[in-house]
Amino acid sequence: MLQATVERVDKENGKLRDRQSRLDALLRACTWTMDRWAGQMHRAGIEPEPPHPLVEEYNRTGA
Repeated sequence: MLQATVERVDKENGKLRDRQSRLDALLRACTWTMDRWAGQMHRAGIEPEPPHPLVEEYNRTGA
């Protein structure tokens, strides 16, 4: 019984790790894209809106 539970939890954790990895990659891609857009706006003389506080926190801490 315990072995079956451990195997199930290991399988679930593997799926969660895969999903987390994909979400991390998506976040990096979105951040890279938004940075390019902000650069384009700055070069065009357009000041973008300030980022959301959660974005500020992420930029400060990386988490």
